[in-house]
Amino acid sequence: MRQRLIGGIGRLLAGLRSPPHAVLAHAVFPADEPLSTLPCVALDTETTGLNVLRDRIVSIGALRLSGGSRDNTPPLDYLVHPGIRIPARSSAIHGISDTDVAYAPSFALVAPSLLGYWQRRVLVGHNIAFDLAILRHEAERIRLPFHPPAAALDIGLLYAGLKPRVATITLEAIAADFGVTVDGRHTALGDAETAARIWSHLLPALSRLGVATLGTARSLMAKQRDLLHGQAGAGWAIGDLLPPHRGPQHEGAPHG
Repeated sequence: MRQRLIGGIGRLLAGLRSPPHAVLAHAVFPADEPLSTLPCVALDTETTGLNVLRDRIVSIGALRLSGGSRDNTPPLDYLVHPGIRIPARSSAIHGISDTDVAYAPSFALVAPSLLGYWQRRVLVGHNIAFDLAILRHEAERIRLPFHPPAAALDIGLLYAGLKPRVATITLEAIAADFGVTVDGRHTALGDAETAARIWSHLLPALSRLGVATLGTARSLMAKQRDLLHGQAGAGWAIGDLLPPHRGPQHEGAPHG
């Protein structure tokens, strides 16, 4: 854990030395942008709980992809001091305790590096609207401008559209269906790496369904109305998944 913290601080300081425009640069991808070459970032967070308004981030993991292939950019793997105590029930899931984050950087220090890492890329992850919501609230808490990614794709929603009769769309279930190995479950980088491996298998499966562009992928997610209603009701950032005025109203409970 100590080596992980030291390595994370080194990458953090390197990110803080990046020129400001690296954080502020934006990209707009057209609807016909091919998924096969889409520049992406697979991301996951571990938190003190599941309430996006109240709970805090304790770990962030991310890696860059080109289409379904990982590129040579080093991944992000940060422990983050949440500013509050980590409940024992949460530590039991992700294994991160108050002692582990005692000397970790705050979100304010990590944020510039993270926001720079995903700019000009599309975010990919499992239940990624949860991660985006809690990241946005962390930024608002410290009055930091939040620059969302160019777009975001949820592998759970896409998988639900690919296989509408499947009842379970947990990360483990999707990985098992595609024969993907799950390493480091409930660690931020481990789950991001699992999401990236699933993404590489999801791309050809979606293509066979006729979903081969960013626009068709977003349309397929928009059809998963029951799941989206649940995510919206939980306060997740579904507006970052769908085009404006396409998301459902905030009602219902999260699908789990």
